[in-house]
Parts: sequence; C-alpha cells; structure tokens
Amino acid sequence: MNPCFNMTRQIVLITCIFLYFLSMKEINAQAMSQAGKVEIVSSGKHALGEVYGGGKIFWLDEKGQHGLVAATTDQSASGTAFNPGTAIATGAGNDGLYAGQKNTEKIVGVQGHNSQYAARLCIDFTTSSDNIVYNDWYLPSKYELDLLFRQKMVVGGFNLTSGIYWSSTESTTTPQTSAWEQEFRFGSQWEDDKDLPNQVRCIRKF
Repeated sequence: MNPCFNMTRQIVLITCIFLYFLSMKEINAQAMSQAGKVEIVSSGKHALGEVYGGGKIFWLDEKGQHGLVAATTDQSASGTAFNPGTAIATGAGNDGLYAGQKNTEKIVGVQGHNSQYAARLCIDFTTSSDNIVYNDWYLPSKYELDLLFRQKMVVGGFNLTSGIYWSSTESTTTPQTSAWEQEFRFGSQWEDDKDLPNQVRCIRKF
C-alpha cells in the first residue's frame, strides 16, 4: 500500500478526532452556561444598587438574599436636629448591623411626636412600589451609616460637598447632648451636639 495514502488517512483520522472533542467541549460549555443561568434566576440573589424594597440596596449578606435598603433621596436635605430641643438621653446606644431600628424606636419612644427631629423623620417615612407600602424605615446606626457611606455612589443623591448625616447611635460618654454623625465627602465619623441640623437618610432591612 502506498505510504502516502496511509499518512493521509492518519491525518484525516486525527483531524476528525480533534474536531469531535472540540465540538463536545463546546456542547458542554453551552450546557454549563445554561445551568448557570438557571441557578442565578432561581437563587433569589440581589445586587448592590438594585432598586428594591422602596429604595436601593446598599448592603447584602453573604447569600445575597437579605440586606439593607436606603431611601433614594435625603429626608432632610436642609438639616434636622437629633433632638426636639431638649437635652435627654434616650438609651439609643446600640451599634452594629440592624441596630438602628432599635435605636430609632427608643429615640421616638422618649422624645415623642410633638416636634420634628431626625429619628422621627425616618419612623414616619413611607414609600410605595408595585402597590406595596414600605413604612418600616429607621435612622441608621453608626455602623450602618458607614456601610451606607461606602456605597454612596451606588445609592446616589447625597450631599458630597458639605453633607453631614446623623446616625441613631448616641454618645457613650455624653448621651444627653451628643450623638454620632458622619460626613459624606471623606467618611469621617465623630460625636457632635444633638442640636446641630444634619442631613438624614433613612434605611430599612429586608
């Protein structure tokens, strides 16, 4: 038999085997891609910046199914005091994740509904989306406010030149007269006089 014929047949065989494996690789890749798409759709995961729950998501847990939502605009762009004009400790010294809700309830429970102030702006705040009313907003804790600062560009609408925002966490040393705040240009946090008119941005958990 002609050796050239044998060589040609071997080349054709190798080429066919190569093309077969290449096609199988493409088929497997497509199958994996489709499986991945199904998984994402069915997982219920959310994303930072997603419009959801009456605002925009700015923090998510590791599963991407629960987190924190911020209102899309300030509830007090011109500034509101922490207290209603009376120096009083409300017991709102909690900090950390979801701590702002308990703080806000304590502040309003002590300071009442007779005048306007930062925590009351949030507890009275409501939004609606797709015929669902969201009325469980609160003033973020010191920790939650910093999380919000870190995603300020994702959420948007903040005063980034001179904006200073109230947290709901009172000072540990002078809770009658001071509470924690954060400026939103560089992110510094400090305790300051409760009488000062700072900006307010309400959040809620989901």
